[in-house]
Amino acid sequence: MTVTMRTSVAIIASLFVLQRQESSPFFANGFSSAPPSSRQSTSVTLAARGTGGYTSQREEQQSLGYSDDYDDDDFFDDLNEQQERLTSSIDCPHFGTCPGCVRDTNIADIDIVDSAKLFFSSSSVQKHVIKSSSSNNNNNRYNNYDDQDEEDDFYQIKIPSSITQWRTQAKLAVAKNATWSRNAGCDIGLYQRHSHKVLSIPDCRVHHPSINRAVDIIVKATQKVRTPAYEEDMGGGLLRYVQCQVELSTGKVCLSLVMNAEKFKECQPHLSYLVKELKREDPKLWQSIWCHCNDSRGNAIFSRDVTRWHPVEGPPYIRESIPGSDPEKREGLLYFSPYVFRQGNLEGFGEIAKEVREAIPSGSKVCELYAGVGLLGLSALLHHSKQLDKDGNNGGLEWLRCSDENPENARCFERAVTSMPVQITGREPKKFQKNNNAGRGNKRGGRGGRGGRGGRGNKKANGGELSIKDLMDSMSEGRNSPPPENDPSERVTYMQANAASALYSGQALGANVLVVDPPRKGLDEGVLQLLMQKHNPNQMYAEKPTLLSHLPKHTVNWTNDVRSLIYVSCGFDALARDLDQLLTSSAGWKLESATGYVLFPGSNHVETVVVLRR
Repeated sequence: MTVTMRTSVAIIASLFVLQRQESSPFFANGFSSAPPSSRQSTSVTLAARGTGGYTSQREEQQSLGYSDDYDDDDFFDDLNEQQERLTSSIDCPHFGTCPGCVRDTNIADIDIVDSAKLFFSSSSVQKHVIKSSSSNNNNNRYNNYDDQDEEDDFYQIKIPSSITQWRTQAKLAVAKNATWSRNAGCDIGLYQRHSHKVLSIPDCRVHHPSINRAVDIIVKATQKVRTPAYEEDMGGGLLRYVQCQVELSTGKVCLSLVMNAEKFKECQPHLSYLVKELKREDPKLWQSIWCHCNDSRGNAIFSRDVTRWHPVEGPPYIRESIPGSDPEKREGLLYFSPYVFRQGNLEGFGEIAKEVREAIPSGSKVCELYAGVGLLGLSALLHHSKQLDKDGNNGGLEWLRCSDENPENARCFERAVTSMPVQITGREPKKFQKNNNAGRGNKRGGRGGRGGRGGRGNKKANGGELSIKDLMDSMSEGRNSPPPENDPSERVTYMQANAASALYSGQALGANVLVVDPPRKGLDEGVLQLLMQKHNPNQMYAEKPTLLSHLPKHTVNWTNDVRSLIYVSCGFDALARDLDQLLTSSAGWKLESATGYVLFPGSNHVETVVVLRR
């Protein structure tokens, strides 16, 4: 492709934008913004501001961090793919009646994206932006911007997956059929807007085909074996919800049947009849089948009591490739049980993981909060193990510390780490029990296992016992002292703790990168307060809390060494609130980039990745 052709395509692409046809509400957050009439289109911002200023392929690859095989043809392929996703229609037969989607076409033209673009282009945010970052954004391949262009184009929008068949996890409600009889079975679908009346969506276009197939079989099976549906008004019936999770590598479904019962035995004999019929209809479709007992009268789909989960058929975990891995080289797998968090669009979230890992400098020490099963952290660990630094040495991460409060996340994480090459993790492979209770009640590592809070079973892994001489030497050398050598087996650890407790336990001590992926409500108050603290140049460098044990706890800055904060947000209103406090605090945070991902095409939702430096 010649330079002239490339430029022509870029100019045409820049002219192809989607126009707003209606105004939208805007989050009031105490910042100034342009009036609605001056808003930019919510399509992907295609940066082509003229025919001049085209940078060389090698220069762009170096500045943007692309791999050596990412050339200009690849860039334009990506651009064309984005435009195709923007202009294509989901074409769902249920659109208009189904509450799941608000857009059937122009899927980035949604209110929440408008609000985000207004927020990031506002003067109160732009004054905290590292201005040089605008030319380094992965979507910008051309120069010659003026200040207003940079402000308007700062917040980039991407569609990270196909706009159809992207949903690989669905939680669906169950109700008795409207024409109820002993042979009518159950309706399965979504609650209609402003009601608890279930709307069947058998031909949903955003569902993975395996989910639609599974729902069809379940409905027929409930008719055949006469499974009683839950009756909300009376509290009777049995089947309340179903959860379908697709294993991408096989297309099989992990099915969770939520039953209106306190104990497993109360689900019988209906459960056995139903499972037998499901297997008879399509024995190859099911990866596993689970029963979850939930007899509460609220709207919660699952009980928080993990003892309410009961495996019925199949293996205990879904296995997926780590984003960025080569399945043929056996570089590692992610493990998901039905009662851990898993993204509804796992393929699309892999693109978010790509941006996160590329924003982490080589050789970093990384702490990840709200880590789940460790998808972001392990993806970064694997990616950097393949990179070389500027001196030609391995640019792998020095260490990775992850944490979350669900104990099942820690067990999934340990299995994932064990599946990765030992030269990356420093861990020798170990055997696991075959049952789903493996790892429960393990007291050797305290609350968080080997990376746990107490660490009673491995003192060396948690800082060890320091002699007076060690403590005095470290204090005299101060922040210029080299960090202590870590046990290779402790290069990758997991702590079972909530985010604030993990920080106060020293998880981020010594870390220069902090990755946070909080729930929709945003950062916990304790985490936010710690990140707003001013850097203390007089605090000695320490990777273990024992090195700071001589200081009063309230004087310790537990995030003192963090220089990069990567915030993955699934709730924009909470993100705007948190950024407002972070950027105006004395901590010195500056905004480097912000990218919005339309992770759930059709819905009024955007995931945002924000990179802050100080």
